[in-house]
Amino acid sequence: MAIYYKYKKDDRKAIYDAAEKWKEKCLLDDESLIWVGENIWTQGNIHRLIERFVNSPDISGESFEQKFEKQLKNESVEVHKLAIEIMFIYYLFPKSIKNETKKNKLKMIAGWQGINIDFNLPIFQALEEGIGATGPFYNRAINSEISYLILFVNALKQKTIQQRNEILNDCALLKEFAENVRKEINKKVQVQNILLHLILPEKFERITSWGHKEKIVKTYQYLIDDNSVVDTDYQLFLIREKLEENYPDGRFDFYLPEIKKKWQDGNPPKRGDGGGNGNKSNIPTVNFHVSEFPDDLVFENEDLLKEQIFTALKNGKHIILTGPPGTGKSKLAKKICDIYQVQSKMVTASANWSTYETIGGYRPNKEGNLCFREGIFLECVKERETNQPKNEWLIIDEINRADIDKAFGTLFSVLTGDEVTLPFQADNGQSIVIKPQGNKNYIEPEDHVYVIPNDWRIIGTMNTIDKASLFELSYAFMRRFAFIPVGIPKKITSELVNQYLKVWGMSTYPNPKALVDIWQLINEYRKVGPAIIKDIARHAQDNDDYTSAIILYVLPQFEGLSLSKIKEFVSRLADETDDVIVKDVLDEFVDDFFNAGGFE
Repeated sequence: MAIYYKYKKDDRKAIYDAAEKWKEKCLLDDESLIWVGENIWTQGNIHRLIERFVNSPDISGESFEQKFEKQLKNESVEVHKLAIEIMFIYYLFPKSIKNETKKNKLKMIAGWQGINIDFNLPIFQALEEGIGATGPFYNRAINSEISYLILFVNALKQKTIQQRNEILNDCALLKEFAENVRKEINKKVQVQNILLHLILPEKFERITSWGHKEKIVKTYQYLIDDNSVVDTDYQLFLIREKLEENYPDGRFDFYLPEIKKKWQDGNPPKRGDGGGNGNKSNIPTVNFHVSEFPDDLVFENEDLLKEQIFTALKNGKHIILTGPPGTGKSKLAKKICDIYQVQSKMVTASANWSTYETIGGYRPNKEGNLCFREGIFLECVKERETNQPKNEWLIIDEINRADIDKAFGTLFSVLTGDEVTLPFQADNGQSIVIKPQGNKNYIEPEDHVYVIPNDWRIIGTMNTIDKASLFELSYAFMRRFAFIPVGIPKKITSELVNQYLKVWGMSTYPNPKALVDIWQLINEYRKVGPAIIKDIARHAQDNDDYTSAIILYVLPQFEGLSLSKIKEFVSRLADETDDVIVKDVLDEFVDDFFNAGGFE
């Protein structure tokens, strides 16, 4: 059990009681934590905070409080009360912030609207102790932390009461939900880990640091019997279950001095520590038995696409997603990694790539000495500092822009089961060796050895529109990949466009027919995917300025077409789209951008 107050001071229990009250009264209902009988946590109030705080960031050099006061200016008493209670939740966890400081901050916000706070209420006992350390960055990044907290509540309020109950009481659903919210701000905020612990303390650790979680898992990974478990929080839960066996009084904690020293030093457990595998480390594995598919992307023949992707990856193939620009290939590649719950790295291929960039080579260190440093491939399979194996899938955007044979070189042999010795030495003086995992489940972490996991995958994307003008893929390369088409819909209909608009959060778009007409016409000259149509829709949704949208997102895609064809497109666009196009403006852009000089 990860719950903390069971073996600490009784007044820590007040924190978890407050968190439980917040869950029941505020998240499942709209009631206030502090002002009994008032509905503070309404969607209307939350949307006001999103509008004034999340969507209107203040990047001036003033303090957070000064900026927050300006952002809330002219807002209602209820919105100010919600802001106070948001800050109350923000202050529940950190023990490094004094109780008096926490209360003074809340009192300051209340003073902006003359609101009275009764600090004698039992709820405020929750601010007295704190649960754990957050470090100075928690306050320095307060804008991101508070934004995440607001967006978390907002996303939850979009669900039905039954759905909220399920999310708040199921660790897997809660983790997935929290991760989806994080993608909105694209930052690893500590408050995400705090909320997980406050809501389900029996499942999630009292650890705010993402780095601490990863270090603990790397140190004690040998205790995890199920190699298919890849979620960090679930791994921590399994590790805790094993380590708790040595603490029958229930006083186990990852921050106990003797435990913290092991993972903080970054030393894997040695032989005799009770792991059963000496100083060996698990090679990460992936559970390929998945069935879900992204629900925020739309594809024609989605079932076939899903089957092709899942089958190829399960059968050990790397994959390349092919298709015209804007079909969602890059986004789909990232979603595939999310589906399999694997970490991923995305890079864009370059014609200048060689094995130096992909495999590695000698680079000067801080002292000016040449040392071997990994390229983008080897970085995916081993941690540099600890030599621990990892399995970070590699997404290569526009993979055919690279000279594949020159860039991949050595990797070809490893992918077919051969061990390769490089002409470089590691820091320990031994030659660098790359070898496949084979039938081994554990390895001894060594400075000079890189093991390619059986479950490691490369996901490439390739725009078919420019394939002929770039490097051709060798047959040796293609044999190791499955090529999966991600095409554009064959029939552009109002029903299809409305389906896309719904996924894009634009269900009330005023003129979907214009998008249908424009997309159909574009595809007669150059095949483009829905991403470009999404750009057009977002640009024109408030002002019907389709002319600018065509200039910004469509005409640059026509590079390589004859000038006469481009002008023909402009003329037809103006004639066939119900006067939403200003032809003269497009003609002027075409003459300038495509450098028309009288030759057609």
